[in-house]
Amino acid sequence: MSCMGLNTTELQEARDYFRQLLLPFTASFTMFHNYIYVFLCVIGVFANISIVVVLLRPAMRKSPFNLFLVVIAVCDASLMATYLTYKHVELCHPWYFSFPWAIYTKFYAIFSVFVHSCSLWLTVNMAILRFLVLYRGSRSETRIPQCNGFGAAFVAIVLAFAIACIGCLPIFIRYRIIEGEVGAVPDLCLEGKYSTDWQPNDMIQFYGLSQPLWWNCDWERINYWMAALILKLIPCLLLTIFMTLLVRMLIEARERRSRLCGGMGNGNSQAERTTAMLTGIVAIFLITELPQGVLTFAAGANPRLTFLTLQMNNVFDLLSLINSAVNFVLCALMSHVFRREFLQTFGVCCPQSSENHSGAPINKTSNRSILSTFSNIAKPKTSKKNGFLPVPTNCPDDKNTEQLAMN
Repeated sequence: MSCMGLNTTELQEARDYFRQLLLPFTASFTMFHNYIYVFLCVIGVFANISIVVVLLRPAMRKSPFNLFLVVIAVCDASLMATYLTYKHVELCHPWYFSFPWAIYTKFYAIFSVFVHSCSLWLTVNMAILRFLVLYRGSRSETRIPQCNGFGAAFVAIVLAFAIACIGCLPIFIRYRIIEGEVGAVPDLCLEGKYSTDWQPNDMIQFYGLSQPLWWNCDWERINYWMAALILKLIPCLLLTIFMTLLVRMLIEARERRSRLCGGMGNGNSQAERTTAMLTGIVAIFLITELPQGVLTFAAGANPRLTFLTLQMNNVFDLLSLINSAVNFVLCALMSHVFRREFLQTFGVCCPQSSENHSGAPINKTSNRSILSTFSNIAKPKTSKKNGFLPVPTNCPDDKNTEQLAMN
């Protein structure tokens, strides 16, 4: 009897059932995935590196929100780079049967889950922090402390890594490298694109990953449910809730401003663009992450669905890559300043303007070092230039307008 509560016959029947059920889809999708993942990983790595480079420019360092985006971009770039390497070394590749590759496989099995979980919880904490700042700014009296500075952002980032560590604790100790027997090269390696690397009389040392000797079904259940709840369902639920609240607050603020201005408010305001962007973030996150969380939870209730999850691995991998690669597009759509700094950073000719997209003057920032810029990280900022901004409800004019996204 396995840890799933199924005997050997039931396991084989469930495996064969879902394999045959999804064979036409998985065969076609695997061919598509083998081409698209390379494109997504290469473009995504460079896109996330460009996010880091642009957001570390002097004009972009003043917003705590950008600190979240920098860390998320580092996590996403690391995930895609390691995934590209992992997928490149296929079965029968000359490196595949080596001990260093067994070490890398173990590293990837742990690192990929941890980094992806950090990215999810960073997004959640960023949404929560934005909500708290906007909620506090929309109330004349509140007990919520100031949380619109780099100190609050730093605490939220550390908390995200801590939660991800807690959720990944069983995964950190789940794998060990085992040394198999020396044997002949598999027959399938003697044909195909790696056939020139092998001879029929070649002998190889097999290595694999296994659980520690003390690992039992109780540990397997703890590992499964901690990953399902802490790393999947809870972040999906929290992000959906707080992003929905943010969208609602921004829409209400726009309606109040429209009433105060007699319907003369700026119809293309930053608040409106931010609302649309938050809605896009919610949609992308739900499309890419929620299906995995729901199916993981369902497989815990019905162990036979575990084999459905295994058949959908390439689909979930592709969704995760899309989620990791799309942040550059969101940043570019969200902020005119990001677009301008990106063009200036990478040497593309662009008009030098003294005003931003809404007509507000852009203050030139001195070229201070990154360390000096973040030297006051523990001091919460309350000015509009250095922190998260409250929801604007005043009427915009030609000289002063709201800025909710990156400054």
